[in-house]
Amino acid sequence: MTTNLGKALLIIFAMAMSFSAQAVDRKTLVTYAASLEGKKGKELKSAVYQLVRNKKVLSYGSQGGKGTWWGFWYTDRVESTNECRNRYSQAKFYFSGHTGAAIAGMNIEHSFPKSWWGGTKNDAYKDLYNLYPSDAKANSDKSNYPMGVVTNGSEKSGAGFGKIGTGQAGNQTVKMWEPGDTYKGEFSRSYLYMATAYQNLSWVNVGLQTLETGDYPTLKKWASDLYLKWSRADKVDQVEIDRNNAVAKIQNNRNLFVDYPYLAEYIWGDSMNVAFNPAQSISTAEDDSRYLSQNPPVNKVATPTFSISSGRYTTPISVSITTTTAGAEIFYTTDGNQPTAQSQRYVSPINITENTTLQAIAILGSETSAVAQAVYTFAPQGVTFVFKQITTQPTDGKRYLIVAESGGQKKAAKPAMPSGGKNYAYLTVEDVQQSGETITLTDDVLAFTFESAGSGFKIKDSAGKYYYQDGKYTSFIPTDDASLADIWEVEVNGDKTFTIKASDSGQIIQYAEKYKSFGNYSEAKATNINPLLFEETTITNGVANIETTEKTQNGKTYTLQGIEVDASRRLPAGVYVRNGRKFIIK
Repeated sequence: MTTNLGKALLIIFAMAMSFSAQAVDRKTLVTYAASLEGKKGKELKSAVYQLVRNKKVLSYGSQGGKGTWWGFWYTDRVESTNECRNRYSQAKFYFSGHTGAAIAGMNIEHSFPKSWWGGTKNDAYKDLYNLYPSDAKANSDKSNYPMGVVTNGSEKSGAGFGKIGTGQAGNQTVKMWEPGDTYKGEFSRSYLYMATAYQNLSWVNVGLQTLETGDYPTLKKWASDLYLKWSRADKVDQVEIDRNNAVAKIQNNRNLFVDYPYLAEYIWGDSMNVAFNPAQSISTAEDDSRYLSQNPPVNKVATPTFSISSGRYTTPISVSITTTTAGAEIFYTTDGNQPTAQSQRYVSPINITENTTLQAIAILGSETSAVAQAVYTFAPQGVTFVFKQITTQPTDGKRYLIVAESGGQKKAAKPAMPSGGKNYAYLTVEDVQQSGETITLTDDVLAFTFESAGSGFKIKDSAGKYYYQDGKYTSFIPTDDASLADIWEVEVNGDKTFTIKASDSGQIIQYAEKYKSFGNYSEAKATNINPLLFEETTITNGVANIETTEKTQNGKTYTLQGIEVDASRRLPAGVYVRNGRKFIIK
């Protein structure tokens, strides 16, 4: 294509796009991609490179007017709510306005890491097809690892989001990042674009695990094979189409692997020996229904529902599980593990008598539903919970009240309860009464479990939520994923209070009288109050303890049949023995 023709086509394309950032028609798309006709394999890849390299990128960051964050308003904003799409974790963030300023707690994430080509020396650093908004913690976890299948690792950012661990990059076992299933196709098409639009770069360091320098194939075979596989499985959706159109209006070039979802097959896949024809090829243009009509629903099997929702209960419950998909079988777990086809098959209502996380899936043939989850906690009627003040290190697995003394009144922290679409909250408080060294409560909503980890403890509230924060704010982010939890170092102070500090950020938990809540602070403030800790010691129901004839002073709890039970969980109704004394749970 001559330079003048290329410019003419860009002008035609820009004129069409100026009327709408949300759509491109087939005629405009075919005109833009005309130079690709008749090409295949290496020649086709080079033709795509010549076409998409003509672009105008924004300045990087949030300063200087029209920078990256100004662009994200158009490319990654949910118009109805102003939510900023975060593909890296379950954390939610929101635009406060179209100012071009960064959203607090978020980073600009290079899905294709900039360290792979040497940093900020070219447009690859600023290309919106490679840049996505991400929360800071997930961005840090992802690092500059190659994208691939994690075979030994865990979900760091919440169920369904990225995994961090190790996996195979060809014949090497390397540190690796794997996106959530919902975004595998989208990130793959971004990687295919980057390996083509910047095929002229020399790849260095960790980048050489995914790429090889040269205009073809650029992607190593393990990578191109995997990204094609993910592109086939996770098809282009309307969100990705809209983003492609929005970026195109800003940069005046397109990610043709989104426009023509099968284009990559002509370069690396099963059609390398077939000439590409943009006029005939299936596209995602607004007036081409051939591709989107092929897309099946994300889940063909309906997610199971529970007859009783999550909550706190005082008596045993019986939970039924149903799905609206005829013929589907339901499988469930009660041990916190995600259910599979090898889990317990549901045949009748499940009796639940203790704290339980119930998860279920429905399976029909080769199709599996999303996971349904309910968390049930129990506070038996008539039971009281006694907490005694401590001045020593907490004990692994024990439960504690986090208490501040303000104005002569003890105030115990309540679990974080995010609202208004936010994923974070402060620990508001409830007044409690201390008698001697103890505080007695009629339920355990205010109890926090301290789980030993590293140099300190992970803190879990009575709803089973762990806490972390990203070091920039004074609030807490509750999560079901223990791997995300901060490790809190605990130090006893001379005045019987405790310094509880996050080991990664150094943030300190203190009670602010001004806001009547506990928060995280970058340093101890003289106007704030360090917490006291009260450890759970006894569960009673007003029935006098009864001596047994044979004492066992080992701190363990047994049924009357001599079977040891886990007393760290809520016990079902019955009679138990601990340290030679009977106690009754009604």
